[in-house]
Amino acid sequence: MMREAETIAKQACIKFRVSIDRRIAGAEGVGAHKTSMLQDIEEGKPIELEALVGGVVELGRLTDTPTPHIDAVYACASLLSHTLTSQHAKLSLS
Repeated sequence: MMREAETIAKQACIKFRVSIDRRIAGAEGVGAHKTSMLQDIEEGKPIELEALVGGVVELGRLTDTPTPHIDAVYACASLLSHTLTSQHAKLSLS
């Protein structure tokens, strides 16, 4: 997903200041934590899917950049969000 996002950025003449390897290492260094989207799901709140993933999907389309991995995650997260919203449910991942 990060490589796809970086390719989109390059199409828009944007250069990432931090390499993907450094980003992954930084995330690993954080240790056990829950992302904001997971926290929203567990609390039964709407997730910020469009802001966090949908915008990247849209930029991929605008730059004619294939985003198969981002699209797959977006589709799964959209289905989860729709299901939880329609059932007024929340999900707990302990």
